[in-house]
Amino acid sequence: MPSKNRQSLLGRIVTEPFVHFAILSVAIFGWFKLAQPDEWSFDPDARVIIIDQRQTDILARQFEDTWRRPPTADELAKLKADWLNREVLVREALALGLDGNDEIIRNRLVQKMNFLLTSEAGAARPEDEVLQTYLSENAEAFTTPARIAVSLVYLGQNPNDTFVDQTLTRLAAGEDHRQLGQASLLPTGFDLSARTSVDGNFGTGFFDQLQPLPLGEWSGPIQSSFGLHMVRLDNRWDAVLPPFGAIRDRVLADWREKQAERATEVFIENLRSTYVIEDLGTTGTPAGES
Repeated sequence: MPSKNRQSLLGRIVTEPFVHFAILSVAIFGWFKLAQPDEWSFDPDARVIIIDQRQTDILARQFEDTWRRPPTADELAKLKADWLNREVLVREALALGLDGNDEIIRNRLVQKMNFLLTSEAGAARPEDEVLQTYLSENAEAFTTPARIAVSLVYLGQNPNDTFVDQTLTRLAAGEDHRQLGQASLLPTGFDLSARTSVDGNFGTGFFDQLQPLPLGEWSGPIQSSFGLHMVRLDNRWDAVLPPFGAIRDRVLADWREKQAERATEVFIENLRSTYVIEDLGTTGTPAGES
């Protein structure tokens, strides 16, 4: 590879935010391990429990966060006794291997690891230019969907031409549409609604049939999953992408989430490469068959 191309590729890699997050996640992981050696290098066979000043300060701070005052000497002694009891039970449980197949414990450990990996992304403050580029590349996710409001007259599944013509004539004469058509439990219209809501209630494709209709005029019959309808389009809002300033916080939150996901994928992939993985359960034979 030419030197210029290698430099260009290296430059793109170095400036990728998710690469920064992956590197920082490793750094945080290492710092956490050094800062809390007792928790990360725990030996269940050790019979020595040290309640040092750091642990005492943590207990006092937790009490103060809850009660908005520092603990008294007696309260602090009680906190330390409770912590000691919990520590003894935890160590005995680990010594007995009670954590081995506990999904609740495993899930909690995974949550703590994910927190370490994503915390840096949550604090990142990218330039607006980065967010605007992200917005342009993911415009659909931030676009307010098109919406329509309509009035409906249900004609039934197989109305004859005479019934359809009579209904249309009565509508043109200004009769209340809610009193016309075939009796049913279907709504006689709906307020501004997006495609997902309309199609969810009347069947896939119903929204697309209604959106281009002329405003304020009765049209039809239009087919839904229930049958045929006369339809009046009462209002229509086109899809619109709000200006960047109005949705900056949403864009930032989504950007951080995506960067955290990518950084986590890279970090886990690197971790997996350090393990020898033997999959002995993939045989291609359904369980119970030989």
